[in-house]
Amino acid sequence: MMIRTPGAYRPQADTRLLTEAMSGAGIPSHSRVLDVCTGTGALAIAGARHRPASVTAVDISRRALAAARLNSRLRGLDIEFIHGDFRTALRGRRFDAVVANPPYVPCADGAPPRGAARSWDAGADGRTAVDSLCRLAPELLSDT
Repeated sequence: MMIRTPGAYRPQADTRLLTEAMSGAGIPSHSRVLDVCTGTGALAIAGARHRPASVTAVDISRRALAAARLNSRLRGLDIEFIHGDFRTALRGRRFDAVVANPPYVPCADGAPPRGAARSWDAGADGRTAVDSLCRLAPELLSDT
């Protein structure tokens, strides 16, 4: 069970599916794992259970990061947490594996999302965060 602070997005079925997929993928012990848009930290925690070299989790929401920190501490896991927008907060960092469950719900408003809406609002086509992550992937992934 994941603890969720007020204002943090509740993990859904897609999060469970991704954690199961990570378990089946087998993360090597020497890996540096990044969880983008960590939310309550479910994917970071799933990655840390494989005992990689390191796990880093990033989120723009302070409330989500508070929940993720609490969830990791309750499980005795060592995870680095970074507050900020993944597009800029990770510059110069390299990872062996990147996992993410970013916002993907299309929202027609057009204005940048604020508050809790940042957890699901992915712009008019639902791809704002996904497209940004795909563009950034070559900079984030190690050459090995």
